[in-house]
Amino acid sequence: MPDGLFGGVETHWREMGQGPRPVLAVHCSLAHGGAWEGLAGEVGDLATIRAFDLPGHGGSAEWDGVTPYQDVACSMARDLMGEGPVHLLGHSFGATVALRLAVEAPERVASLTLIETVFFSIVRADAPETLEADGTDRPFMAALDAGDHETAARLFHAEWGDGRVWDEMTDRQRAGLTRRIPLIGAVQRSNNGDPDGMLAERKLERLPVPTLLIEGAESPPHMAVIHDGLERRIPDTTRAVIPGAAHMAPITHPADVGAVVRRFWEGV
Repeated sequence: MPDGLFGGVETHWREMGQGPRPVLAVHCSLAHGGAWEGLAGEVGDLATIRAFDLPGHGGSAEWDGVTPYQDVACSMARDLMGEGPVHLLGHSFGATVALRLAVEAPERVASLTLIETVFFSIVRADAPETLEADGTDRPFMAALDAGDHETAARLFHAEWGDGRVWDEMTDRQRAGLTRRIPLIGAVQRSNNGDPDGMLAERKLERLPVPTLLIEGAESPPHMAVIHDGLERRIPDTTRAVIPGAAHMAPITHPADVGAVVRRFWEGV
């Protein structure tokens, strides 16, 4: 589990698996690179997965609080990709990073796997009425804006977590989520914006990379809207829904997700 300077950030990263396909994996918010261990155990014969910790997560340095968070994450990932081409794998916020990297430099990407892509700008473009009617994030944002980080973390975990009950988690686990919860505010600019003009300039429609979209059957409903939109826009797209899984599918259902990813990589 080495450390190095990538994208100007002191970065902690690890490699899992010993297969011939080079993979760069970008984890979800509030996790770390080790979150890929379950999936790596399912596909490690096919791929060598390089997984790094995002700023403020795991062993990587803190975010500077100034540079747009996704810009920093993309800079780190670009350096870690090496010469390429590599298979990009992203979950949640990490999927938005992987998508942007593929749009920016498709020649460096062999395939793109997006799990639960929180690119909410697609919802705003395709079904804005669902955001107005939903409103589930309003109590979370109110708590975050008020500086009540523990309440914000509890609410966020209930909607986007791995199914564990908050009060049954250890003090250390709850404290870790509470400490990092302000980073959710940091990713909102990219999740609700249009980094690199992917939508406004119709760059997704010209993306030449084979793309796999994975979502949980029990995920928040916006996930299906987002992946519907990505499927319509990206020319070469495969879609999979994991029964019984929610937003944290690669962690809670690694065997099911691994089976889908295996079939996709073997067909690329």
